[in-house]
Amino acid sequence: IMSFMSNKAILKEGIIDSIVKKLFLNRTLKKDKGFQKQVKKLNKALSDFEKAANAELKAMDPNAKPIKVDKYKI
Repeated sequence: IMSFMSNKAILKEGIIDSIVKKLFLNRTLKKDKGFQKQVKKLNKALSDFEKAANAELKAMDPNAKPIKVDKYKI
């Protein structure tokens, strides 16, 4: 996906977080088992990304501070 904003700018402005929070405000989604399953998959993917990114950072710079990606809650 192409974007005119840098990845850091997108994360800094919290665009993704604001979109997801608007989705989470709907109480019917909290009761939807299919939706809960998708959120579980999202959190697993975020965890895998965090591990891969930290491994890459450690390979490039052993003193680099590990990143922490927040998980989404229903």
